[in-house]
Amino acid sequence: MPHLLIRGVDPDRLASVSEALAGELAVIFDCPSDHILLECMHTTAVFAGKRVASYPFVEVVWFERGTAARDAAAACVDRYVREALGLEEMEIAFRVYTPDAYYSNGQRLGDDPSAGELAELRAKNAKLKDDLDRTRKALHGATLGGGAMSSMSSKLRDALRE
Repeated sequence: MPHLLIRGVDPDRLASVSEALAGELAVIFDCPSDHILLECMHTTAVFAGKRVASYPFVEVVWFERGTAARDAAAACVDRYVREALGLEEMEIAFRVYTPDAYYSNGQRLGDDPSAGELAELRAKNAKLKDDLDRTRKALHGATLGGGAMSSMSSKLRDALRE
């Protein structure tokens, strides 16, 4: 799934390092090399009324794998793309996808606590708060009214024990 969107780099030159780059990234990403997509995108940069060479930029889109993997991937991409191809400078950015917002063939890859589930949890929480408030009031009333714990209902005693 890791996808590298590469701009400002000649596709033929990128092809010359693509196999080695994907192989090393596969180890870093802990996935088969055929799961890594290198996409060399044509871009046209314009400056001061003229077409100019696009700035070399690599955007890595992936499911987060942590800082160590990100650092290793950035160093790998820099070594194979900037250094090996003789580019003076290049930037790399990571965009993170989350499984709950990623769909394959119309199916979400991850679970997302839906608004309905959240509303249900809030309703349960509100009910528990109401039960606790009623129990506190009953206990307070029993204490003020001279009644002892023994005069409380068994349901109220059970609620207070929890």
